[in-house]
Parts: sequence; C-alpha cells; structure tokens
Amino acid sequence: MDNALKLFYYQFHTQQHYFLCHDILEEAWKQNSSFSKNDPVVSLILFATGCYHYRRHNFIGAKRSFERAYKIIVQDEDSQYLGLHISHYKNLITQIIYNIEQRKTFQPIQLPITDAMEQQILHDFPNYISTPYVIEDDYIIHHHIKRDRSEVIQARQDAMKNNNRLSK
Repeated sequence: MDNALKLFYYQFHTQQHYFLCHDILEEAWKQNSSFSKNDPVVSLILFATGCYHYRRHNFIGAKRSFERAYKIIVQDEDSQYLGLHISHYKNLITQIIYNIEQRKTFQPIQLPITDAMEQQILHDFPNYISTPYVIEDDYIIHHHIKRDRSEVIQARQDAMKNNNRLSK
C-alpha cells in the first residue's frame, strides 16, 4: 500500500490525473484480502473520484463522492498509514463540499500530507511538486472516455461468447 500511496500522491498533486489516482488505490485496496468498503483508503479513492467529477463540472457526482469520502474518514481512527493530517483532510473535504454547493470553479487541491510522506514521495519521484494551476490535458480530464478500453471490451465479448456456449 505504501508504494501505491506515493504514486497516488504524485499523480494527484503533480499530474492531477484523478481518474488514474482512483485506479491506483482501488487496485492496491482490492489486493488486501481483508479489505472493506469502510477502510480509510476508500476515502482517498472517493476523494480522487470527487476531484475528477468536480473538474468536469459534474457537481452532483462530485458532491456525492466527497460526502462519502467524509463519512468514511470520520468513522475510522486507524487512518495514520495514509500519510495525511486527518483533521486537515476532514476540513478540506468540508470546504470542497461547500465550494461545490456554491458552484465555485475547480482549483487544484493540495492534500494535507505529512512531512514524512512528502519525503517518501520525493525519494521515489524527485520531480514531485504540487502543480499550482489546473492541468487542461484533454486525455486526463476526460480519461474515462479517452482511455484505451480494447482489453476490457474484448474480455466482455469473450465472456458473453463463453456464456452463450454454456447456455446451449
């Protein structure tokens, strides 16, 4: 999980690739045999999802994601492994929900990572920074539409063919 968190924070702050952030942590979370939908890391997964929606002006989806992120993080005391100042993180979520309700323009978000986590990220990603402007890369902003899904589509088609053979 540590490597996934470092990559998550790098992609979140430097690249603002929120869809990829979601995928990075979701994959790491699912590899944990004792995962639960209430694990603190799910809050970060939902937070990244909220950012993805917010930047794309999907205020309803963004608000819903941030509210779920908040609900998870407030009910768990074992969230220190995230490398975040949790009280600041909770306040940040509350502020973002307010901004969404006011239809404020999306701005880059700086997660309140600890100094120790920042040093770990810099060790693995020496070019790590918090990009101060909104990245306008169409591939990143609309990643769910623009990404290559040929493997997923092929797997679904293969499964359908297999199911049709079994049902005959």
